[in-house]
Amino acid sequence: MANSIIMWLACAPGVLIVLFQAYLFFRRSKKDALRVGLTEKQVKAAIRSATVTSVGPCFVMLTAMLSLMLYVGAPLAWLRVDFIGSVSYELQGANFAAEGMGIELGTAAMDASYLSTASIVMTAGCIGWVVFAALFSDKMEKVNAVMSGGNELLVPILGTGALIGVYASLTMDRLYPFKNQGFAVLSSAALMFLIQSYNKKANKQWLKEWGLTICMIFGMICATVSEQFIML
Repeated sequence: MANSIIMWLACAPGVLIVLFQAYLFFRRSKKDALRVGLTEKQVKAAIRSATVTSVGPCFVMLTAMLSLMLYVGAPLAWLRVDFIGSVSYELQGANFAAEGMGIELGTAAMDASYLSTASIVMTAGCIGWVVFAALFSDKMEKVNAVMSGGNELLVPILGTGALIGVYASLTMDRLYPFKNQGFAVLSSAALMFLIQSYNKKANKQWLKEWGLTICMIFGMICATVSEQFIML
């Protein structure tokens, strides 16, 4: 049932909407980039850099999405990850639904009732994000002005600090208790440090674009090797 043609047909319209939105954002961004004075060469470089940089996160997302597909089927997993983009949140939603129903994921107890419940939990749990984005996205410029006290130079500093905070939140809980995930964090961080240090002098554009992807894959390899070593 979870992988039936009916589920594919039911989930496809939502994914098509997301693709259409992506097209609109891309077209508008490209148009506005030229309007504010960026050259065609700069726009193409930004598009190429963003595309390459997204490979690593997408690769990680796809590997985690395989687990979600086992719980709720490929169509619903495809829809949910396209809408929200957070596999960890969707896995949590599926797990919360299972715990609430008193069943264990991956067992025969995962019936139609579980599929329906997991769909509702995953959808309802993120409504707050969607409503906030719909109502306040166009007002974030005012928020930036208030937070920076009217000083435009503080805006990129605040943005950088927020980004560091986000990544710190995503990584610190992987370091304690220290397991193979800790090796992934430390090894990828060390490699990124080496890449950045080298590229200050080399100034290789491809390293700037592929650095994140290289470090994420390297971290996964180190975590896998460390897990096998610890098991031995």
